[in-house]
Amino acid sequence: MSAAVIKKKVKVPNLVGLSARNAAIVLRAAGFPRPDIRYVESYEKRGSVVSQSPTRGQIVDSDAMIRLTVSQINLIRFMPAIYQREAPDGSNLLRDFLWVIQHLADDVEEKIDGIHTYFDPYEAPEEFLPWLASWVAFTLDDNWPVEKKRYLIKQAVEFYRIRGTVKGLKLFLKLFTDVEPEVIENEWPFEGFRIGVTSTIGVDSVILPPVNRAHCFVVDFPLHPEEVSDELIIQIHDIIQAQKPAHTTYFLRFMGERKLLSSFGIVIGEHAVGSGTEVVVEDDYDPDAEPEDFDIGVDS
Repeated sequence: MSAAVIKKKVKVPNLVGLSARNAAIVLRAAGFPRPDIRYVESYEKRGSVVSQSPTRGQIVDSDAMIRLTVSQINLIRFMPAIYQREAPDGSNLLRDFLWVIQHLADDVEEKIDGIHTYFDPYEAPEEFLPWLASWVAFTLDDNWPVEKKRYLIKQAVEFYRIRGTVKGLKLFLKLFTDVEPEVIENEWPFEGFRIGVTSTIGVDSVILPPVNRAHCFVVDFPLHPEEVSDELIIQIHDIIQAQKPAHTTYFLRFMGERKLLSSFGIVIGEHAVGSGTEVVVEDDYDPDAEPEDFDIGVDS
């Protein structure tokens, strides 16, 4: 049985006299959702809050809907007098219908007046953040909290200054995985295949294309292979490929048991296996066993 969710209690601020736009800002800062606005004809300043429910000072849940009554001029006042006649009970169907039109028109006007806020990551609506991130070619993770998304979009241009560097690579990997790896430059974990020196299959030999250590680096993650999902491995490879210099080659390594996830591949016949090649050989290798007893997988 799931535990009950404890809702945060918030004190309702005083909104009467404020403009509807400023009242919405105050409510958002206090932790309330967007208010429910109703229009009414009043002698108060157009667009100002005439009344609110709940009233000021009440303690309510932070997700409670605050209803505001806002002074506004009904569009029926710009129509001929015959349309402004009221029924004996004081109702007017056309007047009520035009309130809906007024809401739609004011909503469009509000967006136009506040169009500049859409270009500020800290003020733009949450649903607009992915579009804003695409302008700076920055990828957002849907699982990130909205505060983190806003901060990263704001800093995206600064991040590009360190793109292709060790600092930038470690930063992006930590942002997307919440784990900061160690990046070792000019390093490669294998010496290559040398007969009589490093030639025991599955122990000290790896067949790879020629490697220039000056253009290589190793990414060491402080995670055990069993803790790493396939989705995370793919994400790590995508990040490294996007952030590393194009002429360099990397080797991804995890702590504990060796898990070969290199950016190189084995040459098979005339074709080379691409990035993400995985070669796994069982630790209990028997040189006298039949070939089918080996567990050798190639995954391009």
